[in-house]
Amino acid sequence: MATHRIPFAIAVLFLVVCGLLLADFVRRGNAIERFNALPSTAIVFTGQFDRIERGLDLLSEGHVDRLFISGVNAKAGLGIERFADQFSLTAQQISWLESGVIILSEDANTTLENAIETACWLETQPETDAVVLISSKPHLPRASLALSATIGPVDIVRVASDLEYGRQGAGYTLSEFRRFVATWAIVMLPHSFWPIELPGMCREA
Repeated sequence: MATHRIPFAIAVLFLVVCGLLLADFVRRGNAIERFNALPSTAIVFTGQFDRIERGLDLLSEGHVDRLFISGVNAKAGLGIERFADQFSLTAQQISWLESGVIILSEDANTTLENAIETACWLETQPETDAVVLISSKPHLPRASLALSATIGPVDIVRVASDLEYGRQGAGYTLSEFRRFVATWAIVMLPHSFWPIELPGMCREA
């Protein structure tokens, strides 16, 4: 009898852990839809252009005061030198790019590296106690998990770019849940064991 109880206990524990992870995935996927009283700093993890477009819209509409975009590089189909042309920036937005209201950082290639790159930048912004995180709805759980693991007690308000969700559907969400579980396992480890290439912003700090 005892030998049968051990596998049963393991199965129950497995189901409980899966349930907790699924609940956290769903919770982190909840994004606000009204943009009143947002934190002044918005963060974008690159991957799809509509994420950046949502960030630019929030900035132009006065919902946030500055925009940090992580991973502006060729692997994301982006380039710092051609960023203004890629997104048809207005004269005002170009002035924000030049004055540091819009900050582009280029070294992150993965969600974990986006989080590390953002954390290194936030270390130079000591007054920041809350940020807006912008990503696609299926990616928000993984992105917010990685970011919360790197920036400590800073509050994260999640905003979805949304466009991807309608195109990709349930299969994409299931794939993101698997990646979320993998990310959860990684962030439980000490940072020295994370599979990342340290972004240049962190090496300079």
